[in-house]
Amino acid sequence: MSFAIPGESVAKTAVRQKAPGILAWLIAYPPFDQMQTQHCDYLIEHSELRFFSARQRLFEEGARVDQLYIIRQGQVSSQEQGETREYVEGDLLPVRELVSGQPLATAYEVQEDCFALCVAGEAVAHLLTNSEPFRDYCLRGTSSLLASVWRSAQQSASADLGASYTLDMSLQALTERGLLSCLPDCPVEQAVKDMHERQVSSIVVVNSDTHLLGIFTLRDLRRLVAGGQYDPTQAMSQIMTSDPVWLSPQASAFDAALLMVEHRIGHICLVQDHKVVGMVSERDVFSLQRVDLVHLSRALRCAQDVSVLVSLQSDIGRLVDAMLAHGARSEQLTAVITRLNDHTVQRTIELTLPGSGLEGIEFCWLAFGSQARGEQTRHTDQDNGILFLANSPEQSKAYRALFLPFARRVNEALDRCGMTWCTGNIMASNPELCLSEAEWLHRFQIMIERPAPEQLLESTIYFDCRAIWGQSSLLQRMQRRVLAMVNDNHVFQRMLAQSTCQTRIPSGKRRSRLEALMGQGEDKIDIKKQALAPMVDVLRVLALAHGCELPSSLDRLAVLTQRGVFTAEESEGLREAYRYLQLLRLQHHQTQLQQGQEPNNLVRLNSLGALDARVLREALSQVRRAQRILAFRYRL
Repeated sequence: MSFAIPGESVAKTAVRQKAPGILAWLIAYPPFDQMQTQHCDYLIEHSELRFFSARQRLFEEGARVDQLYIIRQGQVSSQEQGETREYVEGDLLPVRELVSGQPLATAYEVQEDCFALCVAGEAVAHLLTNSEPFRDYCLRGTSSLLASVWRSAQQSASADLGASYTLDMSLQALTERGLLSCLPDCPVEQAVKDMHERQVSSIVVVNSDTHLLGIFTLRDLRRLVAGGQYDPTQAMSQIMTSDPVWLSPQASAFDAALLMVEHRIGHICLVQDHKVVGMVSERDVFSLQRVDLVHLSRALRCAQDVSVLVSLQSDIGRLVDAMLAHGARSEQLTAVITRLNDHTVQRTIELTLPGSGLEGIEFCWLAFGSQARGEQTRHTDQDNGILFLANSPEQSKAYRALFLPFARRVNEALDRCGMTWCTGNIMASNPELCLSEAEWLHRFQIMIERPAPEQLLESTIYFDCRAIWGQSSLLQRMQRRVLAMVNDNHVFQRMLAQSTCQTRIPSGKRRSRLEALMGQGEDKIDIKKQALAPMVDVLRVLALAHGCELPSSLDRLAVLTQRGVFTAEESEGLREAYRYLQLLRLQHHQTQLQQGQEPNNLVRLNSLGALDARVLREALSQVRRAQRILAFRYRL
């Protein structure tokens, strides 16, 4: 029972008298920071300020509510799905039940003496109709807050860049020029003349129904001339690149950029309903921004020595800043960082390979951990190994003697490039990670059949694996056999799940002044070990159990959702939490690098603004929820 300030009329009067101060306080918190002033004024006008004492029941389970409570001071808690959820200054409750009209699924109790701004249900209904930010928050919760975080991040990063459009822009919006095409029997000379007249660098070859057959670019023309193979009378069908890479017009500029990097091309055809409708070049994608992903990728792949690779690493930081300013999501940023690191590794291997004595040996260079998942940030060390083919233990030993000096030189070069030496020695130059296919299978068999704590720890590293260079088919064959072992061993799955669920996820609550003075409460959070890693671990266990070969966390989440492991709501919550945690980590690393500091993953909670603090608590809640889903599956 709330007590008077005293009396309801006096409570309203108190709010009116303090309206300017309450408004200044209110707009520091979402969603009010995005709302029009007149809507915030309306909310204050139709609210009362009430006091609730500690240990008092604010709501009983099963009750129906007709008011929205905004915590002004103090703390309220509830039990939701076995988890204690805390509501502190700036939080709204109970939003879902008030909007849906459903009874409360849990009780709410005041933990600390609390002042709350109580908004009448009629006023809430009015704001739901008239204020889009308020409605968006009430209906979407964390997802709407994340949109605010993106806007804030973009504004911060674009201050010096003058962002003009986002990487999420559709390719259709980038294709202003008409498409140049020709039939397959068109002579090369005519096609080149048309390209010159239209001032374009490519032409597509189509049939009479405008179905895509091939593409011809100025790069192809230079190759023909340089090789002495240019014949102006040749038909385009003889010299075109058949089955070129294509996307739909609805795909994003980022999708095109990644394909250009992956396939080492400068043009992407746009196809709709089997017909060619447009073309985008790297100039279209990058001309209006300083996000030159293709050129940086090309420079890494063509570097003449390791010193050039080292000098190019600083460009990655500028690229990340620019991409953030142009609206890239966290998974896009980590994908680009990983892709560029892949190119660095590949070129380092190619520069080191001559003279190593490895000619004729089938092998592939493996990446483990975050590089395998495509989730690297600027702050990364090396996690790699070598898988090779050998016919006997003796041959394995002989090959390993050749591989280890080569791997050592590669690891040292990558360390110079900023992919630091792994303190745990999880590197290809470690004899225990330079193994034949039979040796790797034996190692995985021990992990699965005798899962001691050390083997469980190894599984969090080596089960995220991707071939970076060489014969990727070797890894694919081995992975299928390993997944079959996991599927047949429920004991291993359960022990891995149990180990995963033991990680304590902090609440993310910032310390009060009193707690800070007394040295109590949480001060920092390791955003990698205490937030991201537990979510990645949960998805890994479930992916292994369902035979999913994909290493990416979000790809695993999508597959698990399709197979009914997660509901659509659970999947959306986990996806948004993952994106935010990665964004927070990326921003933290970028700030430290810009200040000349060594990056780490320790984020001080009291340094976060109100919006970030709110979203972090929601994201951590989602990680705990994922742990509970895993624990329920294995009856832990």
